[in-house]
Amino acid sequence: MVLIDTNIILDLVFSRKNHELAAAFFEKASEIGERAYFSASTVTDLFYIIRKETHDKERTYHVMSKVFKLVGVLAVTKEDIEEAFGRRWKDFEDCVQYTVAKNNKVQYILTSNKKDYEDTEVTVLTPEEYLELF
Repeated sequence: MVLIDTNIILDLVFSRKNHELAAAFFEKASEIGERAYFSASTVTDLFYIIRKETHDKERTYHVMSKVFKLVGVLAVTKEDIEEAFGRRWKDFEDCVQYTVAKNNKVQYILTSNKKDYEDTEVTVLTPEEYLELF
């Protein structure tokens, strides 16, 4: 089970620097039956960012519907938020991702930016590292 950080989806959607590795991850995950998720808070973050960048509501809905075919959604609970708040990480959004992953017993967090994940119990990997493992 893998939790996908927001930046991985944005890499794919906007064909950013690491988009080929992100696409390769999804291909590999499908091939080996790996379940990929993101947190419910990622849904609103993605919608906001994609809409802001494209200035196109319908395109945003279209892109998000494609994303939902690749990734399931994990709830963000009050306990997740409180735990993240108490950890005082520099990047609160990533800390929420981490607490959701930890509390849902996710094996890996996939991100393009590992340095934002401080002192974690969940293994944090880049798409490249994931592909090397599998």
